[in-house]
Amino acid sequence: MPERLSLLVKIFRIEFEEAENDIQALMDYYSSRFENLEITPYVWQENRALLLKEVSCIKELEVDLRDWVPPEDKTDILAALHSLKSYLQDLVAKYDYPEVVNIVIDRISEKVSRYIE
Repeated sequence: MPERLSLLVKIFRIEFEEAENDIQALMDYYSSRFENLEITPYVWQENRALLLKEVSCIKELEVDLRDWVPPEDKTDILAALHSLKSYLQDLVAKYDYPEVVNIVIDRISEKVSRYIE
């Protein structure tokens, strides 16, 4: 894989890790609210389960990045970005991941697009 495409995959991997960290921070926030009796055990468990599911899905997509096949035109980085985004969104649909995972993919794609341009 050419260096620019390899870099694209690395950026996605790093951004996925950053999203995982953000979700963990949110989980810590909800945990604190639960410990301070601001939310009920039911709300805490429901939120925690949803956030753990999101992290699990993102981790799976990180692994799936290695199976992405770039487009034949290896010089058009924007086309490669679109291809990678479509590949990941297809996996989200295939595995019925939560919609928020698509939002994460969209945000990463927009960020990378701004960086490339």
